Amino acid sequence: MESLDQQIQACLEGDIDAFAAVVDAHESDVRAVIASMCPDTGLVPDLIQEVFLIAFRKLDSYRPGTNFRAWIKAIARNVAQNERRRWYRRQDMQLKYQAEAQAEHQVAENIDQFVESLPEETLESLRECVGGLQGKTRALVDGYYYEGCSIKQVAGILQVSASAAKVALHRARKAVGECLQRKGRPS
Repeated sequence: MESLDQQIQACLEGDIDAFAAVVDAHESDVRAVIASMCPDTGLVPDLIQEVFLIAFRKLDSYRPGTNFRAWIKAIARNVAQNERRRWYRRQDMQLKYQAEAQAEHQVAENIDQFVESLPEETLESLRECVGGLQGKTRALVDGYYYEGCSIKQVAGILQVSASAAKVALHRARKAVGECLQRKGRPS
């Protein structure tokens, strides 16, 4: 049986099949690192594959005679840490959007009463500010607020992703709020 360094050298010389033996020898170590650090166990197989793809691409940076196991486990730790960061950012964003959705739902339930209580000059300022929106942003606001479409529906009509539509809607609300402030109206 070839030594690990010989298998790696064979890979570097173009023998891709030699890398299969390297993977077989170290998959359990990589799996242990990834599984211990990844908050979503469903991602473990994909992350293991990502580790070995990175290792294959960077194989020329491995120095023969050093500890390959430590080298590949370091790659696994980095991949797992990056995934943890992504996972926690997604969780934070989901909580943020849930809070915004709940607030929007509460506003939507009481919007008619709120609009009726606004002075006419504030309503006119609001119409002017919304009227100043351009292109897809205006279509998004019209579809979501005036036509009662969901974000998904409006995103589909405008041929953008739902997340892009949410971001655009957030920016549109901010722009309208700033416009109202410039006019001296409550936003």
